[in-house]
Amino acid sequence: MSESETASRQKVALITGGSQGIGFGVARLLRAEGWRVHVTLRQEGKQAELEEALGAGSVRVGDLTSPEDAGRIVREVVDAEGRLDAVVHSVGPYLTAPLTETTPAMFESMFQGNLMTAVHVADAAREHIRASAGAYVFFGCSGLERWRARTVTTAYISAKAALLVFMRGLALQEAPHGVRANMISPGFVPHDGAAPDTLSLELQAKIPQGRPAKMAEVAGTARWLISEESGHMIGQNLEVAGGWML
Repeated sequence: MSESETASRQKVALITGGSQGIGFGVARLLRAEGWRVHVTLRQEGKQAELEEALGAGSVRVGDLTSPEDAGRIVREVVDAEGRLDAVVHSVGPYLTAPLTETTPAMFESMFQGNLMTAVHVADAAREHIRASAGAYVFFGCSGLERWRARTVTTAYISAKAALLVFMRGLALQEAPHGVRANMISPGFVPHDGAAPDTLSLELQAKIPQGRPAKMAEVAGTARWLISEESGHMIGQNLEVAGGWML
């Protein structure tokens, strides 16, 4: 089999926000298992470092709060690879602030970064994911479906709750096309660039399992959700949190 034929048979994933954190963990795992991986980067500067880790031509620069940028990025991936099998959406800014200090602009930023980026990418990728009978994975947060009242993460949780509703609507709409959409809701996942409060040893000690998640556990769940092994999973929100927020 020629090199071009081998490439055409490899599955292709677009990992938004895959330049760092959980997204980068997913990207590295998929690449190690033979996927052709593309990640998004909001601003230029880390392309060389990322392409050394993930392969030449694997980095797409753009702002996913812009539908035009989202559409361009998806087109670039499909033009380069000829297909798109999975979208793993790990873009999502985090905010901890007292509600009394959370401005309307902060709420809007959370919704733009966590919800609208997903809407734009899913809209741009729809025909290509349908063509491959592929899958979407989105990232929420632990306790999302039974969240108790909070006054310090209200804007962030509100945006993630909206993302959950969007994911389930997308799952129902796309199921007849052989497409699946699901969500992963992590708890604490220590990594470079993690929000300082998520690295609190005091909070981590309260996790029922007694430890935070390993990156491999979260990335492995994403890998499973876009694989044929989870072929009957649609519209689900899987918590990888060691019992946090139960």
